[in-house]
Amino acid sequence: MAEKKMIIDGIECPFTNERNVLEVARNNGIDIPSLCYCENLSIYGGCRLCLVENERGALDAACSMQPRNGMKVFTHTKKVLDSRHTTIQLLLSSHRADCLTCDESGRCKLQEYAHRYNVVEPRFDENTYSRERLDVSSPSITRDPSKCILCGLCVRMCSEVQNIGAIDFTKRGKKAVVAPGFGKMLIETGCVGCGQCAAVCPTGAITINNQIPEMWKMLNDPKKRVVVQFAPSVRVGLAEEFGMPANEAVTGKLVTALKRLGVDVVYDTNLTADLTIMEESAEFLEKVKNGDKLPMFTSCCPGWIQHVEKAHPELMPQVSTCGSPMEMFGALIRQQFKDEDVYSVAIMPCTAKKFEAQRPELEKDGKRLIDLVLTTDELARLIKAAGIDFRNLPDSEPDSPLAKYTGAGVIFGVTGGVTEAVIRRVLDDASPETLKTIAECGVRGLEGIKAFEVSAGDLKLRIAVANGLGNADKLIEKVESGEEYFDFIEVMACPNGCIGGGGGLRAEDPAAEPGSRLRLRRAAQGPRPRAAAHPLSRPRPSLSPSKIA
Repeated sequence: MAEKKMIIDGIECPFTNERNVLEVARNNGIDIPSLCYCENLSIYGGCRLCLVENERGALDAACSMQPRNGMKVFTHTKKVLDSRHTTIQLLLSSHRADCLTCDESGRCKLQEYAHRYNVVEPRFDENTYSRERLDVSSPSITRDPSKCILCGLCVRMCSEVQNIGAIDFTKRGKKAVVAPGFGKMLIETGCVGCGQCAAVCPTGAITINNQIPEMWKMLNDPKKRVVVQFAPSVRVGLAEEFGMPANEAVTGKLVTALKRLGVDVVYDTNLTADLTIMEESAEFLEKVKNGDKLPMFTSCCPGWIQHVEKAHPELMPQVSTCGSPMEMFGALIRQQFKDEDVYSVAIMPCTAKKFEAQRPELEKDGKRLIDLVLTTDELARLIKAAGIDFRNLPDSEPDSPLAKYTGAGVIFGVTGGVTEAVIRRVLDDASPETLKTIAECGVRGLEGIKAFEVSAGDLKLRIAVANGLGNADKLIEKVESGEEYFDFIEVMACPNGCIGGGGGLRAEDPAAEPGSRLRLRRAAQGPRPRAAAHPLSRPRPSLSPSKIA
């Protein structure tokens, strides 16, 4: 497509297929404020902060304004700045501003814009924020209607990306609020606790259930033996949070940080990720051999499991019976320390893990396999609260005897990682050429839906990978209609997989692509290049990607 140019504040800004002026500006280093825009969601235009002045002196919303070759706009004229100042004052009048004690203080976009545009005192005496009750029914997320500014990001994320629609705009006028319908609480809806609504919320209206106080209490209890496991993608998020390259190995620093916090034993969940693959691939091959109904679905993601239970209960017999890596390690910890007063903690990028830990089936002899789940974000706060200089920590090794693992578990953190590990296991060929072929075939990558045909000898399989529940529903619809057939399907509830988990570090900008926390992550974990299969001395596998609309 031919490159065109528009003029923003006197600066030539080239553009090609950007869908609005806001994207053109941001792609050219000009930050136009917005509280309701996300590049992968539909355009809402509700916050009115992105107004710009055109050549005729009129104000237009940059998020809904289509760029044209030669167009001229201005982003900080007196008219624009006055409009933004008034808009922020209006938003503050409908937002309960207890900023010092708010969980999002310091990273709230409304707070940031109030500082940027010098809104230092309230203009309107009447506070019109919602008086609806705090919703703490979900173990994963907390909804505070009094801080909602009706930007609609959470509504569009839940319906357009996740295809759940647990929340929507309700009531009218000054009483309007984002909430579940019919006066329900979140736990009574189809919400799966994925936390993607909290990931895009620009204020503190939807936050992750903060359990840091419980962790401090246990760390300071001399009678408790605190044992922690941490998931593969946690290390990526921590590297980003503490200003390190996203692809830098920080596992050793993570172990040291946990020990300095007072944790007694530290394990890497990669071990049971390996066990999951061994059990899941064995179960899959048994189903193929016995002619059981296929496809078999993965069982690692708790958000996906909740979605199956609530929206597709008929598929439960086809979901793998394997516990998630977190569950398996919880069982190992209880076995390892069965005669001790152990407090078992899991550090996960996933908010749905908080729900999973409370499931009644994850209780044995009156004890939960996992006592507490902390997100990557909560761990980062713990480290900062303890005054630990994470970047300059020495490296330490996870504790024995459960410290060994292969590379298969590590790649669980990105969408397609589980499937790649299953392919390795199913093909039973560990030659460097085969592993390279599998790694470069494109099974890992950020596309919403991927499909592959795998053949080795007489075994021919069709495999699909979906991330984001909306994509999973599309795939299920095609399978149930007979349009597509698969033997094995991996589903991760969050866009981009575990690296995009709702408990990861917050994005620098809520307008960032859903499923990303920091743009560095996308650079570090971007799609793998696709390559043709290498010639192998052994019978080589056929790994043929295909597109699913």
